[in-house]
Amino acid sequence: MFSLRSATDVTRRALSSAIVVLSVSSLVSLAYYLWDWADVILGDDTPEFDEWLALAGVLWLIVVAVTLRRLIKVHRDLAEAAQTATEAYHDAASSAQGWVWRVDPNHLYLYSNPAVEEMLGYRPGEIIGQGVFDLFFLPEDHAMIRADVDNSRMNNGWQNRQARMRHRDGSIRYVRSSATAVHDRNGKLVAYQGSTADITAEVTARMAAEAEAADQAETRDRILRALRDPDALQILFQPIYDLHTGQIAGCEALSRFAGTPYRTPDVWFAEAWQTGLGIDLELHAIDAAVRQITLLPPAAYLSVNAAPQTILDHRFAAKLAALGPAAARIVVEVTEHAAVADYDTLALAVQNLRATGVRFAVDDTGAGYASMQHVLRLRPDVIKLDRGIVAGIDQDVARQALAMAMVTFAASLGMSVVGEGIETAEELAALQEAGVRNGQGYYLGRPVPLQSPPIPVAA
Repeated sequence: MFSLRSATDVTRRALSSAIVVLSVSSLVSLAYYLWDWADVILGDDTPEFDEWLALAGVLWLIVVAVTLRRLIKVHRDLAEAAQTATEAYHDAASSAQGWVWRVDPNHLYLYSNPAVEEMLGYRPGEIIGQGVFDLFFLPEDHAMIRADVDNSRMNNGWQNRQARMRHRDGSIRYVRSSATAVHDRNGKLVAYQGSTADITAEVTARMAAEAEAADQAETRDRILRALRDPDALQILFQPIYDLHTGQIAGCEALSRFAGTPYRTPDVWFAEAWQTGLGIDLELHAIDAAVRQITLLPPAAYLSVNAAPQTILDHRFAAKLAALGPAAARIVVEVTEHAAVADYDTLALAVQNLRATGVRFAVDDTGAGYASMQHVLRLRPDVIKLDRGIVAGIDQDVARQALAMAMVTFAASLGMSVVGEGIETAEELAALQEAGVRNGQGYYLGRPVPLQSPPIPVAA
């Protein structure tokens, strides 16, 4: 394959040869013709046929001269075109956004536009004469790159070849290159010329996406194993007390997962939702809790956590219906993992599930806008005050006022209030003073398995 400049040079050389041959032959012919006529003019001889033929030859030389003039003009035009093309190439290469370069067969740089400095930190003059392998490519990649280059000799170049290059500052850049082989008129390889684009951002993003996908797959496998392994999930039960009688009103089922490294339950459920297994894991935990309902004190209810998406799942309704009369001992705490897109649909599902006898609670009430939306739109049977309201309530009149307001609000709608996260006697006393009927927290009782000794009664 010839470059444009190579093809032009071949044509110019051919024209130069033709011009020289025509010029020399014309001068020789003119001298011969003049010599013939010199005898006629100087010797007063009568012109013969060959003299008249020589005169015709002189007239033909005029045509040859015109032709020579045109050939010289074409030669000059070709030279100017080649120069213009060369200048245009270098101008375009210098202003191109990508790195444009040229290397000889020994992989030494012959030309580079200024873009190399932005891409790899070197000015063009610093890399001319330098070896590609010595300067940019990583040693561990040399064998692969050399094999690709040897293969490209048969294909006259390469297209969209990806590689790694080392920046002057030592960082690694990912690049994509295309090149064309340049041959002389004898077909000998004289250079490669091409361009290189920095695709580091693209490759980094792809690698991050692949790593994230691998992490997601590993996480999903871990959760699937937990769903299959009966020993992977343990249910603990935290007592909920009647703060006026000290008796157990109910127990909240809390999940604990085995495995190394240890992951808190919120991490397990968050990962399950991220991998599309959130509903499955919640239903699995609810199953494990409901199977132990007969171990609870007879008058105590069982509180289980479920996201709106789980409540809308047909499997959840089927599980509650299968409990029969025992469903009346279930309180479903509505949690929030994602924004509720359609409250009307959720409210209708809650209303239908109440027909089984199950009651509903809104968890973490007061912690944010979403929980209050649950209260207003779902009209739960139980409101659970968030730990953020309970913590330090004995020393904060604003928290006390809010708790009393929530008790009044709940009573007006036939709801009950549970204070969560009670950790001191003072917090307990403040909640009792505010009229909160039920409470739970480490001060009253920690989560324990039902195989443990009986849950202690609050003092």
